[in-house]
Formats: sequence, structure tokens, C-alpha cells
Amino acid sequence: MPNKKLLKQMEIFNKISSHELSPDEYYLLCCIKESTTPLYINLNLNMRTLKIKGFLNEDNEISSDGALLIQSVERLFTVQKKKTSLQILGDDYKEKIKAYRELFPNKKLPSGKAARSNPSNCENAFRWFFLNNDYNWETILQATANYVWEFEQNNYKYMRTAQYFIRKQEADRTFSSDLADYCDALITGTDLQDDAKFKSKVV
Repeated sequence: MPNKKLLKQMEIFNKISSHELSPDEYYLLCCIKESTTPLYINLNLNMRTLKIKGFLNEDNEISSDGALLIQSVERLFTVQKKKTSLQILGDDYKEKIKAYRELFPNKKLPSGKAARSNPSNCENAFRWFFLNNDYNWETILQATANYVWEFEQNNYKYMRTAQYFIRKQEADRTFSSDLADYCDALITGTDLQDDAKFKSKVV
């Protein structure tokens, strides 16, 4: 049978049980935190257990361990808002991506793939790139121009597409970036033309 998808609420119970607490014990801990009266639980029994487990001190105050647990469970309710491309790539990112794509030849590469990858694919790749690197668009466009010029000399043999030049997934499912290497080379003055890795077959 396929695995049943768990309710998101189960994350709360999994978190609580990983600290060897019952739902009633955690409920009491939260009530103490909020200074509210707990309902339908054995107050004395759960209070005693929380002290034994170190989540309350002898004065019935929440310990540092108890406070940390409440914070970690509270974070499960925090909605992580995904940053927009505008926030990550800058105000004129669509024009920049267009300029980037147009640096590549408007043709199929010897690999059979179109050199100018789809704009949305490039945008997704750039989102990853900007979140993992600290290069500006000026450096990116100049580094890309250098890359395209180098491969133009050999009729674009083994050249990456616009998308894969930004980001390429490796066999171990991690990502690498030739664009990052060329940006760094531009800044440091390093010559990558004879680098052995650019002599291996890429797409």
C-alpha cells in the first residue's frame, strides 16, 4: 500500500513525543505559559510529570527546556513566505534575463539543445544563483559574454545552454554553476579557457 500522507497537525504531536511528553503535558505547559486554566486533564499528575522531566522548575515556572520546546512547536505555525523574483533578482530582472539570453547564439548547439533556454527556466535558475552567490548583473553579463566568446571560437562545441550555464544538477543531486566560476574568474583575473573541466563534455 502507498504511504498515507500525514496530516500537517501530526508534526506537532511528533515534536512533542520526541521530547517524551504527552499531549496533556504539553497542553498544561502552554496553559502555564499563557496563564490560562487547563481543562479536562489531571492537573496535579501532569504538573508533577513536567517537573520530573525538567520542563517546570520547583516553583512551577517554565524551565529553559520548556521555553525552547514551546518556541520550536510555535515555529511549525510560521508561514514561510516565498520571496518573489523581484525581491531576489532586482527591479529590472526581466530585462536583465532577456539581455543574458541574447548573449547566447540563436541556434541549436552541437548537443542538439537550444542555446537560448526558455526565459522561465532561466529565471528559476537565476533565483537559485542569486540566493547562493553575491554577484551583480553587470558581472554576470560580462562573465557570460566571456564564456560565449570562448566557445564561439570552437563552433560552440561542448557549450552549455543558457539555463545550464547558470545552474546544473549533478549526479548526487547537488547543483554546480559555471556562471559562478566565470564571475569569479572575471573578478580575480583568472583564465578559465584552458581549465580541464571545460574540456569535458557538457550540455
